[in-house]
Order: sequence, then C-alpha cells, then structure tokens
Amino acid sequence: MPTDTAPHRPARNLRYLTAVAAEAVGSGLYVPVSLLYFHHVTGMSMSRIGVAMTIAALLGLAVSPLAGPVIDRWGARTAVVGGFVVRAVGFLSYPMTHSFWQVLAAGTLVAVGDRSFQASVQAMVAELAQGADRDRLLAAQYSLRNAGMGAGGLLAGVVLGVDSDWAYQSVVIGSGVGLAVAAVLIATLRMPPRAPHVRPAARPRAGSGYRTVLRDRPYLQLTVANIPLALCYSSLSVILPVYVTQSLKGSPSTPGLLFTLNTVVVSLAQVFVTRRLVRTRRTRAAALGGVVFAASFVSFALLDLAGTGWWLYAGLAAATLTYTCGELLHGTTSGALASEAAPDDLRGRYLSTYFLSWSVAKAAAPAMFTALLAESAPLTWAFLAAGVLLGSLALLRVEPKLPHRAVRVTCEQKPAAKDASLAQAQ
Repeated sequence: MPTDTAPHRPARNLRYLTAVAAEAVGSGLYVPVSLLYFHHVTGMSMSRIGVAMTIAALLGLAVSPLAGPVIDRWGARTAVVGGFVVRAVGFLSYPMTHSFWQVLAAGTLVAVGDRSFQASVQAMVAELAQGADRDRLLAAQYSLRNAGMGAGGLLAGVVLGVDSDWAYQSVVIGSGVGLAVAAVLIATLRMPPRAPHVRPAARPRAGSGYRTVLRDRPYLQLTVANIPLALCYSSLSVILPVYVTQSLKGSPSTPGLLFTLNTVVVSLAQVFVTRRLVRTRRTRAAALGGVVFAASFVSFALLDLAGTGWWLYAGLAAATLTYTCGELLHGTTSGALASEAAPDDLRGRYLSTYFLSWSVAKAAAPAMFTALLAESAPLTWAFLAAGVLLGSLALLRVEPKLPHRAVRVTCEQKPAAKDASLAQAQ
C-alpha cells in the first residue's frame, strides 16, 4: 500500500494554501459589495434585496447537512471542489440578475456553497495532516484566509472608488474567478492515501450517518457549547459599527480600522500562537479564548462611560486587541477539537453537525444583536460576555467525555515509524 512520504507534504500543503488564498481573495472582494451590488445594478430597494438574501441564507442553512454525506462517501476534496464551483457559478451569474427571483437564485447558489465551506475544508485538513501538524496547517490556513480576505476587501475598495457599473461587475466576476482557480487547485491536488483502518464510507454501516451523530451526546454538547462562542465572531461586524457611531459618537471610519487591526494581527500571529498551544489541551485553550472574549466585551461596555477624546480610541483599540487574543486562542483550536473528536469514517457528518453551531449563530446574530442594541448597548456586551463564559464552562465540563486524541495534541509519527505501522496493519 502506498504511504504518505515526507517530501510530498510541503508541496501538497503549499498547493492547498495557495487554493485557500485564492478563495479568500475572491470572498474578500465581495465583502464590501454584499447587498450594495444588487441595489446598484438592479435598482431594487435594500429591503427587497434583504428579503431575497435572507431567504437564500436560510436555504443554504437548510441544505448544509448534505455536505456531510458527500464528504463521507466521496471524500472531503469532492465536497470542497463542489462548494467552490457552486459559489463560483453563483458569483458569475450575478451580472445576469435583474429580478427578485434571479437575485434569490444566484444568492442561494452562493449561500449553499458558503455553508458547506467550513465542514468540508475542516475535513480536508484532517485528511491532509495528523496530530500537531493538523493544528499547524489549520493555523496557517486561518492566517492566510484573514490576509487574503483583507487583501480582497482592500482591492474591492479601490475598484469601487470608481462608482460605476463595470466596477461592481468586475468585483463579483473577480470573486467567481478566485473561487474557480481555488477549485482547480484543489481538484488537481494529490491527496495522501487513507490509513488501512479508515474505510471509504461508500456504504455507511447500519445505524450510522446522522443517527450516530445524534446519539453521540458528548459531541452534541461540544456543538451546543460552541454556539455562544460562535456568536462572538459577528460582534465586530454587527455590533461594533452601531456601538461606535451611535452610542460612543465616534468616527464612522473607526469600525473599519478596528476590523483591519483585528485581521492584520490574526494574520501575523495565528501560526505563532498555535505553535505555543501544542502542549495545552484543546478544550482548555478554547475555553481560555472564551474568557478573553468576555474580558474584551466588558472593556467595550466600559467605554460607554469614557466620553470622547483620544482615550476613547485608545480604549477601542485595546478592547479590539483583547478580542483578537480570544480569537487567536479559540479559532483554530475549536476547529481542530471538533475534527479530532469525530470518527474518521463519519467525519463529514460530524463536522456538518458541529458547524451548524456557526451557521445558526451567524444567522441569528443580526436580529438578536440589533434587538439588544435597541434596549441598551452595555446590555448587549454583558449578554455576550455571560454567554461566552457559559460556553467556556460547558467546554470544560465536556472535556472528560471526549476522545483523548481530541483533547490533547499529539505529534505526528515520523515517516519511518508510520510506514512500519501501516505495514504491520496490512
């Protein structure tokens, strides 16, 4: 049986990360456009476009569990390529949309591909690397994605400065092209051979599939515990702009600068932080990230008492950096924890279930946060802080029930030792 030799890994990982960068730039191009594209090109009202995109997001959420069986039956690469292609087709069809139903159809394609992204990419990393190497590859991917999305957003901002139809069209076409390039790179990627004990799940065993996931109570507890932590990741984009401009009376440009600060620090520091966490239990690193998140939310809330002046902006920067530290601790660690806690032959279904916590949080965040902000901004930050502390506590409580390999990072075996173990298994 062929084995995965060390010389193949750097080239394969470089190709994979190049695909991640292409996808990230393509996605980042679209971020500054979002609903504005359809409003500018079709002339439809923002409320009507909002309804179409909300329906599209819900449809994408509804079909996201289908990614699990695809991953388990045909492999993570097939799911990743399929998701990239669907999103690319969606973006490339944007210039042909002129009515509500066309906007809904194109938006649904993008939403379906987007909702399958996290589970399928996480499963692919699990196939590409093992143990500590998996955490390092996830960290490199996370850093590169942040950098790519930041670069794409910056490029889109420059192009959109022209404020013409062709500028908007070029941005969404660029998004489609970036995803198409990523799909080609992944489709032609040489995957490592499966270990002998991992069956290709062409025919899932009796009683397996999502029924197995639903019977795995520790994994469901892990998924539920992640919901309040996943909500944190919408705070900079949903809460902060309203809070800074309306409650703190700050400059409208400040939220964008704070978001850039967050993106740059994550891009530069994620790999370094992940390497330092190798000896730390994943559950505890992720829970510590939640505690740091809570500290940042308390800091944001206290700024409501600061008044105006340079100290307000210094406080916002400090609170954002604290939030970023929480993200560095929780982001890649939580993903590796969920991946390692899943059995190899049903990893797709397990990860699709886990990443529903992210999808649900992302879908609920706008309505939930705007309702809370209407009552009180400090109440909103307090709600988030309490939620992440409960989520962190739940992570610690579920730790003893999770597989040992999920909780503790293990170093990958040396190739010679791995070859010997594979030969022995044969």
